Amino acid sequence: MKVDLPVPILRAEQKAAEIIERFGITVPEHILLEDIAYALGAKIVEGPLKGAAASLVRMGARATIRIPANEKYQARKRFSVAHEIGHFVLDHGHSLCRVCTEDNMLDWNQHPSQETEANFFAGELLLPKKLFKDRCDVREVNFSPVRKLAEEFNTSLTATAIRFVRFCPEMCVLVFSKDSKIQWFYKSEEWWPFIRKGQPIDNGTFAYDFFHGREMPDEPQEVDASAWVTSRGVESIVEHSVGSRNLGYVLSLLWIRP
Repeated sequence: MKVDLPVPILRAEQKAAEIIERFGITVPEHILLEDIAYALGAKIVEGPLKGAAASLVRMGARATIRIPANEKYQARKRFSVAHEIGHFVLDHGHSLCRVCTEDNMLDWNQHPSQETEANFFAGELLLPKKLFKDRCDVREVNFSPVRKLAEEFNTSLTATAIRFVRFCPEMCVLVFSKDSKIQWFYKSEEWWPFIRKGQPIDNGTFAYDFFHGREMPDEPQEVDASAWVTSRGVESIVEHSVGSRNLGYVLSLLWIRP
């Protein structure tokens, strides 16, 4: 499958795929991050970490990954660890102390940066293509199959949704909105309608309702295509949006029925 991603991001994913092969991982339950980190030279510790999702202290070939002891969301904790393993494996500095925030973990812009590379590394490490791809061939595109995959792989909804769209054969896209604007989107190979980054969320979307204090429907529903895309030739789009009140963002999974 053709993937239009920058070479540094593809290299980051390849590094993660090599680790999956090295450890002979064949089922999601075998992705044991503490064991993988230890074998690579990194120790994981939990403790106080104010204002950060994770940190990496590296000295040469060894490193310590620290995650907040009060983080109760296991899937988020696992992604933070995988993200820091990515920084370590990708050699983002030889001797450093790196602190990563929640915003870093949500940066899936497809422009090369160390934070983006670490996120795509973590995506492949936690949701390996060889185990994940075939599970993305579904009849209906919405967050229901994504949630099931997130539970199976013990991963965050955002990372799972991105990988799902990556390998889904349907025409779909994941849109991340914050502060009532589109921050980034990630599309399937089949998706062609144009979405403009930075544009305000249209009042014809359910994501708009979230940013204006209204409830969004639990189930996917059709909306006018012009509320999301500027391209002609599409009349309606199925939107399924979920939001985080704590972090103030919305994930919108959009699908054009065949």
